[in-house]
Amino acid sequence: MSNETEAVMLKAVLEQYATPDPKIVGTIPRNGINLAYVSHAEITRILIEIDPMWNWQPVAWVDGRPAIHEANGMATMWATLTLLGKSLVGVGSVRADKPDLDKELVGDFLRNAAMRFGICLSLWSKQDWEAPRNNVSSVYTSYPMSQVEAEKSKQAHPANVQPKNTLSDALSDEQIEQAFSTPQKSTAKIGSLISDKQKGLVSSLAKEVADGDISAILKQLFDKTNLNTLTTKEGSDLIKHLMGMRQKKTNEEPF
Repeated sequence: MSNETEAVMLKAVLEQYATPDPKIVGTIPRNGINLAYVSHAEITRILIEIDPMWNWQPVAWVDGRPAIHEANGMATMWATLTLLGKSLVGVGSVRADKPDLDKELVGDFLRNAAMRFGICLSLWSKQDWEAPRNNVSSVYTSYPMSQVEAEKSKQAHPANVQPKNTLSDALSDEQIEQAFSTPQKSTAKIGSLISDKQKGLVSSLAKEVADGDISAILKQLFDKTNLNTLTTKEGSDLIKHLMGMRQKKTNEEPF
């Protein structure tokens, strides 16, 4: 992927996903106030919407499990989130005495790393954000950053090296499920129509690989002619297909 293409796609993610739908925003009490958050499950749904091939892996492994550092009563796990071909380092940080330590670290890491891509960024910022193009109202609040996040990201790490033990070997299904015990119910239903945010990403990709006209692609893949009639699952499949077209186009471009 060229730097220009990468910049266009990451900017599109920021524009479409910086402010979450209020329906998926929950609150959690902290130091006498209610802080806003988007659950692990909702972040995962958003990542799948953006890039069905997203993945993450820790920067280090110990005995087939992600390396976890404990100090001063806190547990931290550094890992890399890859989205649209771009990898960024993030960190999960929770109290070391948590009964579900592994899954809470995964959930905290996903929220932290997704924020680096601009996903739900408004929840972490004191700045007022304009409502996204689909006219969903903004949520203006600040989210406390952990002390660990102030540390510099490690300059060198094996995140892009395939470990001997895969993630599925390291963590069970139970360990990677919803981080909070009382999650907000997902607003995305199986078979629901393609979201406005998915359509925003499709538009950005279509301009790059098909001069904005994807009618033939819709007919070929889904036997449909109207983007608005796709389901969320078909929307994800379309994004994946357009990303493949973009990658092929990039590989064919002369140096």
